[in-house]
Amino acid sequence: MWSQNALTDRLNLKWPILQAPMGWFSTPALAAAVSNAGGLGGLGMWGYTAEEAERRIAGFQQMSGRGLNANYPLWPEPGITPDTSEPMRARLQAHFDAKGLGAVPEPKGAASEVSREHLSMLVRAKPKMVSFHFALPDREIISALKDAGIFVICSATTVAEARILEEQGVDAIIAQGTEAGGHRATFTGVDISLQPGLFALLPQVVDAVRVPVIAAGGVADGRTVAAAFVLGASAVQVGTAFMRCEEANVPDAYRAALRDPTACTVVTDMITGRPARYIKNKLIDDLLASDLKPVTFPAQLSLTAPLSNTGDRELTALWAGQSAALAKDTTAGALVESLAEATSECLRAFARS
Repeated sequence: MWSQNALTDRLNLKWPILQAPMGWFSTPALAAAVSNAGGLGGLGMWGYTAEEAERRIAGFQQMSGRGLNANYPLWPEPGITPDTSEPMRARLQAHFDAKGLGAVPEPKGAASEVSREHLSMLVRAKPKMVSFHFALPDREIISALKDAGIFVICSATTVAEARILEEQGVDAIIAQGTEAGGHRATFTGVDISLQPGLFALLPQVVDAVRVPVIAAGGVADGRTVAAAFVLGASAVQVGTAFMRCEEANVPDAYRAALRDPTACTVVTDMITGRPARYIKNKLIDDLLASDLKPVTFPAQLSLTAPLSNTGDRELTALWAGQSAALAKDTTAGALVESLAEATSECLRAFARS
């Protein structure tokens, strides 16, 4: 059975389908619905204090007694300099004026790390899994999580990054193809032009490491899930398709953009200061045409976020993968079940041919 392997046994999953944590777009209700349907729900912890993160996990646990993936993106303190921030603020001012938002704010941003408070909370709350983006924390933190029985994973965008993660002791690796929505997970500074798509990356990572590999990027229906397993994946991580689910914290303008079959995506660092894939709109076009450098991640997001809050699709940061058009409006539990059923049928049809 494609749905049962060492990874699903370890995580007690009916289906090897992980919901991408997706920062603040994920909710306890979304994650719980996925886990209750037999997959693994995820909650992003970007920007949350340890107390807030614990409340998110507690909210999940009130709705589900199954496993949860708590996700931590990691980055250093941003270096903000006027020679970069002032030209960017001047460029954005016209958009702020058009929406009556006043002056573009001064950029701000802080480091993201697994603090002592967060680590204590995780050891106490014991989510089934803790995942990391943009590299791993110190070995002492990884050891403490694993000693508490927590499964540790991280994302890689190249074979070299996957090997580094295995050497650092992860229990599984997410192979993130260029098709994926959201931030590129690279932690070695690999240019986007050198990062392979999932179809090329996945089998090479599977061959290069001994730990289970989770496929991410462009996985949105039964055909793409089946392809990932044929290429050696032990599980898939699905992001954009879950953003169409009613439990996701996604504004109406954003949902409308995800439904647009003509929408195109682009990878750029102009929204947050770090490369990520978005649905292309007027804000991205304008910032790319400026030839300016973004403020250091994540401080650039403090400048563009007020525009997203206007509800204008053309000014909103629309994180999305290249397979967004394959998704449908549904509930999270129904999506897990439909992905599982469609994958089984695809693999049966393949076996019969």
